[in-house]
Amino acid sequence: MTRPILTQKSKKYIMDGKKLLIVNNLEISLEFEKNYIKIINNVNFRLNEGEVLALVGESGCGKTVTSRSLVRLLPKELKITSGNILFDFGKNGNKLDITKLGPKSRSLYEIRGKYVGMIFQEPMSSFSPVHTIGDQILEPIIIHENIPKKEALDRVIELLAKVGIPDPKTAINKYPHEFSGGMRQRAMIARALACNPTLLIADEPTTALDVTIQAQIINLLKELQEEYGMAVIFITHNLGVVAQIASRVIIMYMGRIVEEGDIIEVFSNPKHPYTICLINAIPRLENLSKRRKLEPILGDVPNIYERPRGCEFHPRCKSMIRGKCDRYFPKAIKISNQHSVCCYLYE
Repeated sequence: MTRPILTQKSKKYIMDGKKLLIVNNLEISLEFEKNYIKIINNVNFRLNEGEVLALVGESGCGKTVTSRSLVRLLPKELKITSGNILFDFGKNGNKLDITKLGPKSRSLYEIRGKYVGMIFQEPMSSFSPVHTIGDQILEPIIIHENIPKKEALDRVIELLAKVGIPDPKTAINKYPHEFSGGMRQRAMIARALACNPTLLIADEPTTALDVTIQAQIINLLKELQEEYGMAVIFITHNLGVVAQIASRVIIMYMGRIVEEGDIIEVFSNPKHPYTICLINAIPRLENLSKRRKLEPILGDVPNIYERPRGCEFHPRCKSMIRGKCDRYFPKAIKISNQHSVCCYLYE
C-alpha cells in the first residue's frame, strides 16, 4: 500500500473529488446480557480527499462512537455488527475494508497514526503523565517512518513550532502537566500530524477550552488543513464552530443520520425539526438586545434501552405525524444534489 504524497499534482487529484472514505450501512451494537442493542444504526456517508466534514449532535448521539469505529478504537462492549468502512489511501483504486481486519492486524496498526491522525477530546487523559511531550510525539514517527532519530526529533521541534508552542526546543522536554490546556491541545494536534496523515479525526478538540483559545485552535486547524491538504472529520455539538471550519455537515440523533448537506444549504435552509431546533438554540447578539430567551429543545434524549419506535426524535418534535413518525423511520429524501433529510414532512 503506497502512501499518497500531497504535491501540487495531488492537490488537483483532491479537487477531482476522489473518495477517501466510504461508510456503508454501518451498525454498531452494545453487548448487554447476551443481547445486542443498536447504538449506531444504518449510517452511510462519503468523504473526499481534502474535504472537511462535521459530525454534529447532542451528547450521546453517536458522533464519537462513529468516528472511533473508523480506526477500530471501540471499547470491547461495542461491536460492529453490520456494514463496511472502506478506505482508499492510494491511487490504484484498491479499497481496504476496516471491518474485515483483526484487532491486531498489521494493516490496522499501520493505518493508526500513519494514515489517520486523531485529536482526542481531553488531551490531559490522552497524554501519558510520565513521558515528556517530545517523546510522545516522537513515538509515531519512529514507529511508522524509516528515518534517523535525529531527523525525527527535528521534525517534532518543527511541528511544535508550527502549532504555536513557544520555545519548542525546551518544550519537548516538558511533561503534559507543565502545559496549559490550550498548549496541551496544540501538542495533541502536533502528535496527530506527526506522520502527515491523509485523514485527521478531531473529536471535539475545543470543548475543554475557553472561547479565546477555541478560536485560536479552530484557526490553527484551518491553516494546517489547507497546508497539508488532508481530509478532516470534525466532531462537535457547537454549530457555531462548524460554520467556521466545515464544508459539509452531518446531523446525528440517537445513532442515525437525520440530515446531511452542504454547510451553507443546511444552515440557510434547515429541514429536519431537530436541525431547526439546534440552530434556534444558538445564542445570538440580536436576541440579547431584544431580550429574547434561548429556545431549548423540548424533552431529553431517550435512554438507549428504551429507544422510541420510528423516528427517535418524534417524542420531542412539534411537527410529529401520528401513525408515521411513531411507527417507521423515514427514508432519506433529496432536497437538492447537496442536501438530504430523513423526515416525513418532505415526502
